Amino acid sequence: MPKIEITLTEEQYQHIQEEIKYHNRVHLSEGVFGGYELSLLVGIPDVFGSTLEMNVNENIELGEVKWKFVRATSDERF
Repeated sequence: MPKIEITLTEEQYQHIQEEIKYHNRVHLSEGVFGGYELSLLVGIPDVFGSTLEMNVNENIELGEVKWKFVRATSDERF
């Protein structure tokens, strides 16, 4: 089964983790259920880079990322 692999910088990873923690606390304190959405915005290859955005009540641009399609091994489960 093919999958998409997105490579993040350490700063991007930490930013995502902090946003998730913050919004989980806010949602719990307000008694609402909420999630988040990650959007990969793909530009023209080799002309415009691809960027990642996180949407949790607002769009948070995480910056340019590298990504690729990879074939998952048969022992991987999702």
